[in-house]
Amino acid sequence: MKNRNAFTLIELLVVVAIISLLLAILLPSMLRAREQARLVYCHNNLRGIWTGLVAYSLENRDRVPAMENINDVSAVPGTGPDADPFDPDFPTTYGNVLGPYVDQRAWVCPSAIDGYPRNAGRGGWKMTYRLTEANMGIGELVAWNQSGGGTVGGSAADVNNYWQFDGRPLRLIDGRRYVRFGKNENRRGKWNIRFPIIADLVVNETDPVPGGIRYPHRGMLDTRNDLENYRDDFTLLTNSERGGLGFGRNELHADDDRASVVFTRSPVQHQAGY
Repeated sequence: MKNRNAFTLIELLVVVAIISLLLAILLPSMLRAREQARLVYCHNNLRGIWTGLVAYSLENRDRVPAMENINDVSAVPGTGPDADPFDPDFPTTYGNVLGPYVDQRAWVCPSAIDGYPRNAGRGGWKMTYRLTEANMGIGELVAWNQSGGGTVGGSAADVNNYWQFDGRPLRLIDGRRYVRFGKNENRRGKWNIRFPIIADLVVNETDPVPGGIRYPHRGMLDTRNDLENYRDDFTLLTNSERGGLGFGRNELHADDDRASVVFTRSPVQHQAGY
């Protein structure tokens, strides 16, 4: 009798079953590792943008640039969510102002869920981060008032706009929002939480719609080490999971030229499941 060099049907089915089992075990770990790599990539992007801001200030008498976001407004022709954030007709956008200091590829997060130009769709976005720029409208400085509701002219005496990019000295850049009854206090006043200088774009963060608030990344949320006496309130509002995976985003917080990147969530109340 001749020997046959082939698998029997049973042997083949056993091999397929073993391979399927291994994939089922390893695939979640591979997906988590890929997302972790994207988080690191995004983290480095934010650091690179901040390094560009500091480099700009070193060449401009310790001043931060005055920048505008043409994607938040539509009153001026060529602006709006579908506008190109690197349009040369708008040289004061942060994409163009920081062009000599920041690689254009650093403005796109690999896990982004929103970006500009919006009509370009995923893969075509050129800007997926938001800076706390001084100008949310072309030609008008805007800042939050003391109560945190509404906006007023940037020249008013009762505003808190430490974190705006409006050409002021770098030493006045501060992500804290100062309020009258803040639980924390420093030399500039009382404050509760810190808002990001640069952050991933999110969908429906402040005006959630059915479906909840969406974030770019999924992973272990970092412990915020900059909340001080406001920590308990922040944890309650963010519905933070303890010891589990959750949706979040990268935020760069800064005080003068000192900056840190944390993986966190918005202090705004979340809908169920977020």
